[in-house]
Amino acid sequence: MADWVRSSALGYPLMITLHAIGMGVMVGFALILDARLLGRFAEIPYTALHRFLGLAWIGFGINFLSGSCLFTTQAAEYVVHTIFMVKMALVVLGGITAAILQNIVAQESAGWAPNVAPTKVQVIAWLSIIFWVTAIVCGRLTAYI
Repeated sequence: MADWVRSSALGYPLMITLHAIGMGVMVGFALILDARLLGRFAEIPYTALHRFLGLAWIGFGINFLSGSCLFTTQAAEYVVHTIFMVKMALVVLGGITAAILQNIVAQESAGWAPNVAPTKVQVIAWLSIIFWVTAIVCGRLTAYI
């Protein structure tokens, strides 16, 4: 697979496109949920957003598969660069915060006020935003190493 991605006219552009789409889906839905938990879009019920998180995980899967294919083309160069390792740590942390928020919303949101989530949930939402945005920046910087 690495040879195909590295040497074909279609492999690398396809994988980088899938990676961008997967990231857009995962991070897009995560940031919308985070914004909702921080008081934005109060007219959208928490449960409505919770249903879309299944699509976010599909985006995460697309990102994982396409990122793995991209990684195999230059693995030896990537793992020695701090910026890439920071990006990977932030993606893991972003995924963890998304899973935590998904579970909290599913189990507890029915008892929340319509426009304000509990403080602990807001803290996790802010961390999620920081993790995802910083992971994207680190990912873009990886292209220059």
